[in-house]
Amino acid sequence: MFDNMEIYIQADPLFYEDPRRWVQGPPFLKTHGFSVSERRVPDGWSRRDHGLWTHVSPDGVVLPEQGWKIHVSATLDNGDALCDEVWDYCVAEGLPFKYLLDRRIQYLCNSKYAPRGSSGKLITIYPRDEEELEKVLTGLGERVGGHEGPYILSDLRWEQGPLYVRYGAFADLQCLDIDGRPVPAMRRPDGVLVPDRRRPGFSVPPWVSPPEFLERQMRARGGSEEARPYRVDKALHFSNSGGVYLATRLSDGERVVLKEARPHTGVDGNGEDAIVRQEREKRALRRLDGIPGVPRLYDEFTMGGHGFLVQEYREGLPMYSWCAAHHPLVLRAHPSREEIAEFTERMLKVLRTVEEIVRAIHDRGMVAGDLHLNNVLVGPDDQVTVIDFEQSFEVGEDWTPGLGAPGFMVAHREGRGIDEHSLALLRLTAFLAFAPISTMAPGKIRSYADLVERTFPVPRGWTRPSVEQLTAGGEGTDPARDIESPAELESLLAAGIRAAATPDREDRLFPGDIEQCVSGGYGFAHGAAGILWALDVCGHGRRPEYEEWFVSSVFRQRRLAPGFYDGVAGIAYTLDHLGYRKEAVELIDRHSDTPTGGLSLFSGLPGIGASLLHLSRGGGEPRFLDKALELADEIGDRVTGVRLPGSAGTGTELRAGLMRGWTGAALFYVRLYERTLDEGCLDLAVRALHRDLDQCTENDDGALLVSDRGIRGLPHIEGGGLGLALVAQEILAYREDGRLRESIPDLARSAHPVLTVRGDLMFGKGGQIAALARLGAEKSAVDDRVDELRSFLVPYKGGLALPSGRGFRLSMDLATGSAGLLLALATARGNGGPFLPLFRDLSIDTGVGGA
Repeated sequence: MFDNMEIYIQADPLFYEDPRRWVQGPPFLKTHGFSVSERRVPDGWSRRDHGLWTHVSPDGVVLPEQGWKIHVSATLDNGDALCDEVWDYCVAEGLPFKYLLDRRIQYLCNSKYAPRGSSGKLITIYPRDEEELEKVLTGLGERVGGHEGPYILSDLRWEQGPLYVRYGAFADLQCLDIDGRPVPAMRRPDGVLVPDRRRPGFSVPPWVSPPEFLERQMRARGGSEEARPYRVDKALHFSNSGGVYLATRLSDGERVVLKEARPHTGVDGNGEDAIVRQEREKRALRRLDGIPGVPRLYDEFTMGGHGFLVQEYREGLPMYSWCAAHHPLVLRAHPSREEIAEFTERMLKVLRTVEEIVRAIHDRGMVAGDLHLNNVLVGPDDQVTVIDFEQSFEVGEDWTPGLGAPGFMVAHREGRGIDEHSLALLRLTAFLAFAPISTMAPGKIRSYADLVERTFPVPRGWTRPSVEQLTAGGEGTDPARDIESPAELESLLAAGIRAAATPDREDRLFPGDIEQCVSGGYGFAHGAAGILWALDVCGHGRRPEYEEWFVSSVFRQRRLAPGFYDGVAGIAYTLDHLGYRKEAVELIDRHSDTPTGGLSLFSGLPGIGASLLHLSRGGGEPRFLDKALELADEIGDRVTGVRLPGSAGTGTELRAGLMRGWTGAALFYVRLYERTLDEGCLDLAVRALHRDLDQCTENDDGALLVSDRGIRGLPHIEGGGLGLALVAQEILAYREDGRLRESIPDLARSAHPVLTVRGDLMFGKGGQIAALARLGAEKSAVDDRVDELRSFLVPYKGGLALPSGRGFRLSMDLATGSAGLLLALATARGNGGPFLPLFRDLSIDTGVGGA
């Protein structure tokens, strides 16, 4: 989701928000609306807004489910005129079409980290057949051909643009991915729905033959490749603005970096696109040539209309990744003083080198402009390189950067002061990753500085200049610092959740993670269901107005995902828990025709089966038990390898872990065993969990971590080793298994490192707390993790709140926010109550294991 982050952080400084609520828009846009939105719709036509689009169509029009659609690309300057042209043409020809709501949305959908596959699209037109497709491309092309616009990477360009074509769904079709989540779909000739992928690179479904007039365009595009003086070896980074590639110069074999800029894309807050920013970087690199630690500019060229800078290749990791790879408080449960001192010495040396490079840049009369952890490379022998000068400018120039990294980009600095602020933040975040949080809660800067000085042997007073630089506008306070007990932490978190409630809104009751902006504010992981459940089970009360909103809202939704953590199954579980059993059953029945699939506990069959099993308890709704048993058979076929996981056409592999892997299926089978006493359920539970253990590797500290796509190091609950340990404990309550028992201490070891980037239940510090408490760790270890939690919490309306994910915005939800911490802290009280649905109440049934 971080690829879509820019779209959802504009409208509110504290919460992820629907971009339609962004009232002010970017400062350079003087007008927001398109003139066609002021037009009267012709008789016999209708207009409606849906999502980010305005749809205009003739009444009674019948379209095929799928086919060739036409996209019109536009810049912010010519978008209004193109809307006028397309409206006039389509109304005259009786063609349905849609366009983005306004210029603010157009700006966001073409920002630097907007989805690359769909960026650039302003208008979509729906021809009914190939004959009409050719007619529109020819006729409309004569009217608008040659207008500038971003290249739509998922499409085939018609002539020189701005018209593009792609084969895909017209109707709102969906199928399920490997996890069981609904995704856009189209239909194969045999009737099977398969994913309708909107990714960079034009492609045609294997059952579709492009008409000859499109074949001609495809041949023309394929034959227009220019001779390349460089061979691209691999991509280093992608954004909507273009790629960064490691390449080989063919003339002499030297490794170089190619940095691409796509015209009219990645427009920033100053209204500048990737090409303009590339010009800035080119001027800066020429001015800074010869400075150690700044890559040299070798060459520039244009290919396919895209600009490329050829830069010196400097080996190294981004400083953020380098810190994670070497930080002893990340890598080890109990690092020695010597290990911490060695890391501190290396880090201080790296930081001094960064400062020397920045001083040299300033001596050349330039400001770097975008200095942050990912724009500093640390190479062999700790050599340092500062990269990315797209936001650089001359000292004294009346200009400020139009984009930057959260936390590092500030409005109250100018000139060299921008770099000085970034350096001050870099000094502290190199030891403790907290940059975005400092923007929301400046009062925490002093707390972070004190923590650095207590934890690392830095020189006395070393953090003082950074604190003075970062708090020049007012220091603020950090209420989490003075809290005396976990109970008080809980109370303040609950107060923050209640303060954020918006029962007057229809789309959400509580703000949550960025995923909520896509999937809705109702589900268990990111919406009201999980928050209301957590508030109640943790003893923080119920409110009639919240429950009234919840019940009425979920029944207003025409379509909900079927899963436990993202849809109907989890919502029904919560309704039943809150005493709305009749409504829970009705909701299940209302969505009984929704396709289900996937093997994840989060969205797939295990979570759905567990919810049905729960709702059938006490002899109620025996048909739900029958359905749960049916799902168990289907999951069992996949656990034993009779059927391979995955939706038609996905070609994907199941990940490991509690929420997305085989571990969730294992948990379902344990609960099914309790109900049926069928030993075969435990056989399948053990087998499923063994499959995830097969994907684990041991690190140098002896911790057993999940390897995700070959990357070792996932310790958390959602998809990491802690989730496996907790389910192993559930199985061992009923079935002895040597491998599971032996694995628990090694899996739990990953809950001991002090430093985590995130504070939440599923991915961060909250998960460490809950796992250690349930697995029977020493009370001192649990207390230490609770104490470390304070560094993540920020004040909010008399309470406390948790920043979601990497800290860009606050979240109240269960998976990534404050509600999840309520569960973690309740678990740490030691009463053994369940910290998540489907886990045993240990206060009733003594657990096993050991951390």
